[in-house]
Amino acid sequence: MERVIRNQYLLYPKSEICDWFKLIYQSEFGNTHMSSNAKLVQEELVKEMKTAKDTDHHKEDIGNGHYRINLGWLKNSELSVEVFNRILMLSREMSRGTFDGFWKKISVLEQSIKDIPIPVNLNDFHAFEQDYFKKGCPLLNHSEIYKEEYKPSYRVVRKEFAEKIDLWIMTEKLVEHAKRNGTFVNIAIDGMSTSGKTTLGQMFEKLFDCNVIHTDDFFLKKNQRTYERLTQPGGNIDYERFKHEIVNNLNEPTGFIYYAYDCRTSQMSEKKAISKHLNIVEGAYSMHPYFGNIYDIRIFMETDKLTQLERVLKRNGEELFDRFKNEWIPMENKYHNTFKIKENCTFIYRT
Repeated sequence: MERVIRNQYLLYPKSEICDWFKLIYQSEFGNTHMSSNAKLVQEELVKEMKTAKDTDHHKEDIGNGHYRINLGWLKNSELSVEVFNRILMLSREMSRGTFDGFWKKISVLEQSIKDIPIPVNLNDFHAFEQDYFKKGCPLLNHSEIYKEEYKPSYRVVRKEFAEKIDLWIMTEKLVEHAKRNGTFVNIAIDGMSTSGKTTLGQMFEKLFDCNVIHTDDFFLKKNQRTYERLTQPGGNIDYERFKHEIVNNLNEPTGFIYYAYDCRTSQMSEKKAISKHLNIVEGAYSMHPYFGNIYDIRIFMETDKLTQLERVLKRNGEELFDRFKNEWIPMENKYHNTFKIKENCTFIYRT
């Protein structure tokens, strides 16, 4: 939080006490104060964007997984109001916060005022703090000085969406082009185990009208798991069946049927992909070179090794931990390194 406060002071040195408290509130609670009525939220967004001051400065990290997105940048970007409004509503659902966390951040703010230093009178600070507490910690407006000097116009969103703004813009631009021309956009999400591939696929599903196809449905059947096959880079997936059922049909205007294999039950189940202008292929081995150059956007998800193992243990338990660590993760790493998967990606995200 100290870093955030220092950066905000550099950007907005004329901030008054209420501006600092507003920053801390937004950092802790995000946009949870926002209406749950998406239509009203969008109407207010459109109204404010009309008067927002133009800026190239599009996002600011305010800590605790929250960002301010400047509307003066948004109105000149290629991201639609509709998609951004979905981001707002999803951020509202995801944001959490406690007053215990809020007051801890206020303590950090007080210490930062002393250390930086920020020209705020501590007696005034404590008086404001006590009055704010007595009033029940209400929502705050920016000070008149702040409004006059900086013309604030922004919305608070979750980091998970803010750091991928360029991805959302590129995706929407490609999809709109595809709609006009009757074509399709195909996006792959590959990367390390537990790095957030599935989560990103879910984000796409909530922001855009799309199919999400999981490569987990195409792992090898028991009789296919030979030594020769498993020692191949990328051999741990039935890439032949994936190409036949998925790759060859991604641009099929009538949709297609494919079959998902469940490793736990050894059963196949039929799935239907309805024809949509956007297809997301999510999961390990989704960029296997056997599929050819079929993707418009390639995304690589990564994390550090220690975090990866901690997540595996939490997600899969001790029973499967050793197999992930000693078998499946090395297989994925071999595939990544052999085919330079990360190096050929459009976007790389670290979680």
